[in-house]
Amino acid sequence: MNSKQNMVVSAPTGGGKTVLFELGIIQTLIESGHKPSSKCVYVAPTKALCSERFRDWNTKLEPLGVKCIEMTGDTVQLGKSAWSEAKNATIIVTTGEKWDSLTRSWHEHDGFLSEIKLFLVDEVHILNESRGSTLEVVISRMKARAEKVRFIMVSATVPNIHDIANWIGNPTIGPSASAIVFEFGDEYRPCKLTRHVHGFPRKQQNDFQFMRTLDFKLYDILLQHHTAKPMLVFCPTRKGVVATAEQLLKNYDESVAIRKKTPWVPGKIINRSFHDARLEKLANAGIGVHHAGLNMEDRRATEALFLDGALRVVVATSTLAVGVNLPAHTVVIKGVKLYQANAWQEYSDLDIVQMIGRAGRPQFDKEGVAIIMCESELEGKYRNMIQGKTVLESSLHHNLVEHINSEIGMRSITNLVSAKEWIRNSFLRQRIQKNPGHYQIGKAANQTWEEKLDEMASQSIATLKETQLINDDEGNGVDGLAPTDYGVIMSKYYIRQSTMGMIMKMPERASVREILEIISSADELGDVKLRGGDKQAYSKLKDHNDIRYKIKKVEKASDKTFLLIQAVLGGISLSSNDFKPTDSQPALEALSVFRHTSRIARVVVEVAITNKNGAQLKHGMELLRCLTAKAWEDRPVVLKQVDSIGEKSLKVLAEAGITTLQALKSQEPIRIEVLLNRRPPFGHEILAFVNDLPQYDVSIVENGVRTFGGKRPVEVDLDITCSILATSNAKGSRNTKQKSRSSGMASILTLTSDLDFIDFRRTTNKYLKDTKAFNVTVELHKPSVAINVLISSVSAF
Repeated sequence: MNSKQNMVVSAPTGGGKTVLFELGIIQTLIESGHKPSSKCVYVAPTKALCSERFRDWNTKLEPLGVKCIEMTGDTVQLGKSAWSEAKNATIIVTTGEKWDSLTRSWHEHDGFLSEIKLFLVDEVHILNESRGSTLEVVISRMKARAEKVRFIMVSATVPNIHDIANWIGNPTIGPSASAIVFEFGDEYRPCKLTRHVHGFPRKQQNDFQFMRTLDFKLYDILLQHHTAKPMLVFCPTRKGVVATAEQLLKNYDESVAIRKKTPWVPGKIINRSFHDARLEKLANAGIGVHHAGLNMEDRRATEALFLDGALRVVVATSTLAVGVNLPAHTVVIKGVKLYQANAWQEYSDLDIVQMIGRAGRPQFDKEGVAIIMCESELEGKYRNMIQGKTVLESSLHHNLVEHINSEIGMRSITNLVSAKEWIRNSFLRQRIQKNPGHYQIGKAANQTWEEKLDEMASQSIATLKETQLINDDEGNGVDGLAPTDYGVIMSKYYIRQSTMGMIMKMPERASVREILEIISSADELGDVKLRGGDKQAYSKLKDHNDIRYKIKKVEKASDKTFLLIQAVLGGISLSSNDFKPTDSQPALEALSVFRHTSRIARVVVEVAITNKNGAQLKHGMELLRCLTAKAWEDRPVVLKQVDSIGEKSLKVLAEAGITTLQALKSQEPIRIEVLLNRRPPFGHEILAFVNDLPQYDVSIVENGVRTFGGKRPVEVDLDITCSILATSNAKGSRNTKQKSRSSGMASILTLTSDLDFIDFRRTTNKYLKDTKAFNVTVELHKPSVAINVLISSVSAF
């Protein structure tokens, strides 16, 4: 550890891998003399793991003056603010996806790159998964663009860890040297882990039927391996969790009735009630249920009762393995397939590792038990996996086109030659020669592997040209490549190629509804699933008065997303029992959806600007403002943007005829306080907030008309002046500690009454404090057309 050499470490879960990262950080801090200009980047596959690591390291290192920040999709957005925060930190904790999106604009932050001295990668075995292509690209980017960076990577036990070491290399020794490899076995686990795989014949059943068959087998499996210690059972669906728990209860009651041995004995007496009545009966038998569709209080109660020993077995979805620390002596994975996007697919290797990792409690046990129940034909595969015999492969070929586009945007790839060189430096090249059957890429018999990789690069370039994402750059050599405006937009906003394709094919005069439908169908929102129990609740929701755009039936996941977005914009309470299915939490799903919607809407706006499409731009900007505010602009719910105004206050204000920001602004402070039953200075604070929202003054002056004797369209010269109105504090004073809301950006769109594009420009509100003018010339094809200038405040792009 006390060197600058790259390291790849293979070790079992719970073997103390985190300490290796900490030793690397300490060595880097000592080497740099504790200078903040020497930075360490830690990359983990999940936000939950990032949050856990950030809390731990921040607690340990902050007293030493070492600043640690977390940069994930939940904590930062794109833009300069993210980079400014990172520049002041020594340790950056992030996911591969977030680091990918941030480093795509690295050419704007060259100085930062030279400060990174240590790059830590946790769970590097996710290279095997669909998400692994992003991690592979990020590591390649760091290798190619960052000088004198040390890599320390940690993986679960895999047989080909040396392939990663060969790919990472070890420049401190020589250009062809491999990273140092350390392989640690199960003897380094604080708890010895015993693993079992039980295969069961499928007998021409579908996946749902087979999962039900496993329910009938589970009780005997628990009895076979029981130790009278806490047990966790993982199931693939929320509905399946309850069905499994109820079957366990039935089997348990039958055993008790005839005085047979049971896998567990109920713990302490439970004197508490649950929101879900089913949980109480289960809890009295020592059985708990945990999934994201339960009420938060019920989940917290289940966690506390399990840790306290009152519950002896908890049945849960796999999300429990990621977000909540509930270790057990015995872990059972009941079925190895997950129902996702209306289809069954196997858990990722990372999911399996994380679930198994919950087995064994170092503070209580010397050993743990992990059990996998699966189809007979998959038994061999999972025996290999739990014994660390699953070979690590690349997944870069699945998303090669998207990643090459982003590298062209960064100028890492500038021509076909550099594209070929880039792919030859990938982990894909390391593996494709050793296991060609896995990749099925159709290499001709007379082709070398280098020639096949070159062909893949050429095909990706051709696809990007066909989809108008790149074009030839004549100033950069014979095969020079440059991103088009569309390619830059796709890379900057981290949009998938399929979503970008839908946006580029959008109807020329797309309405707000059509844009919202496209956003709802985006791959980025693919985690939203339409479960069997959802349809009844969402069929009610679709008929709600505040759902602006109606649909006939809820048939697919995008329909559900379409309604969820509208429910939030319309101020519909998704926690209401009327719209809450028994096994899901619509409010939490909506929160997940809104992490992406504004970003996708911004892409719609940027594409419309590029195409000079007035209708798309006007409607896209309207929708973007609504998605950012989480409220329709022309409904009373628009007032929820104001601090301290919630659902109840909205209703009271609406009943008093106050349904717009302008109407609220005209009120006296005392009337607001009386209506909402609040004490002074509440009314002044509300008005201060509203007064601080940017307001603009726009004027248009006709400066000349040319008719051309009726032979050509009439041309009109217009002088347009804009300014931001001074903030009025007549009825309230803004807290000077808060950043003024007038410090953002303004968009100025000029178009005809037929929504034909004339002009678009962005500027800062600060720039508009002094009146600014610009000129436009408009062609009018018919006398009934009017000219409209729309100015609005937007968050920085």
